[in-house]
Amino acid sequence: MGGFGPGCLLIRAEGDVVRFINACAAEGVSVQRFCSTDGISFFYIPARQWRQAKMLAERCGAVLTIREQDGVSYTLLRYRKRIGLVIWPVLAIGLLLFSQCFLWAIDINGCEEIEPSVILSAAEEAGLYKGRFLPACDMKAVAGHILELPGVGFCAVNKIGSRVEIEINEVAQTPVVLPSDPCSIVAAETGQIVYMEVYGGQETVKVGEAVGKGQLLINGITESPDGKTRYVHADAKVIADAVFSHDFTLDLHQVEKTYTGEITKRYSLELLGGRVPLYLPDRVLAFFGSVKDAAGKAAGFLFDGPESDPEPAPKQEVLWESEISRAPLTILGVQLPIGLQTETRSGYTKADRVFTEAEALETLEQAAAAWEEENLVSGEIKERTATMEINGQQAVYHVDYLCEMDIASPRKLDVVFAENDK
Repeated sequence: MGGFGPGCLLIRAEGDVVRFINACAAEGVSVQRFCSTDGISFFYIPARQWRQAKMLAERCGAVLTIREQDGVSYTLLRYRKRIGLVIWPVLAIGLLLFSQCFLWAIDINGCEEIEPSVILSAAEEAGLYKGRFLPACDMKAVAGHILELPGVGFCAVNKIGSRVEIEINEVAQTPVVLPSDPCSIVAAETGQIVYMEVYGGQETVKVGEAVGKGQLLINGITESPDGKTRYVHADAKVIADAVFSHDFTLDLHQVEKTYTGEITKRYSLELLGGRVPLYLPDRVLAFFGSVKDAAGKAAGFLFDGPESDPEPAPKQEVLWESEISRAPLTILGVQLPIGLQTETRSGYTKADRVFTEAEALETLEQAAAAWEEENLVSGEIKERTATMEINGQQAVYHVDYLCEMDIASPRKLDVVFAENDK
């Protein structure tokens, strides 16, 4: 059949088959794989020679019947009414490509103090919401609108396929003062000044003076020789014997977490912002586990008798911490709103712990030592007095310090320059 090209026919022949075969050989009709049984013959001929073979059979007194049709042309003819096998996959891919132009999910990262619902509301006011046609949405305008919220210091809105990630940085508690910013120097702690080096600005205190926390030490607002007001970046080293205190607290009743080392992975299919689990839910697994335990107890009772321990030890409940990663499906570099989500779960158990007074004191002393190593590394502790007291379910470790340290703290000046001052 390999030489028949796009199609061939299996023929059943009766009558004067010998004369027909000789006529085919004389006329160039290709007959292959000929066989004969009880006066009935079978053979293959090319589909393109069917009409010629039929004319020769009628002339020679043979009767031909087509039993099978084979080849590419017949296969295509057979599926000519099944064009949906091609159209529907193409249509489905086209719809997926078009659907990635719409927003199906919004992820918010970086929120600690600000509620994510506040960010979502601001984004919706700016025109970003689920189902939005993304090419018509201005991401920079959305980020600018979110930046107007109190407490937001930075915002970036990134489109990733049919998802949008909103990255938030909240405003730091202490404003950052750049070297180019006009500022003054104030006292970070209460104390008595023992040494000063002024690099910029006008000093307002002298060595030996006592200052309070927040008091102005170096003024960034100065006056030039011609009488004009100048705003400078004040800079100085102000060493003082600072007096301050710090409290360290510990809840005596705590719940401790212990990891079991058990790690499992669960997979889900993400489709148009939704999630289709590819695993059995925990409640179903718990049901199967309870059935298994009940079957084990029943078998033990039947074969081993009643349990000798009337109160078996309770099992600790295993909880899970999850970390999610996504692998979106892409076609020709275009991310589709469909992909695989992998949830990696780490098992842990919880146990109650009650600290004794001695344990609380030891823990708080370690916390105080770590704080001093981080915050007082550039200072010298001259005196240190520590006391601990128990207030209900909380231990409070109070430490009074006398520390020789640099108390200079920059405070930015809010200055609006006139056009002729720039």
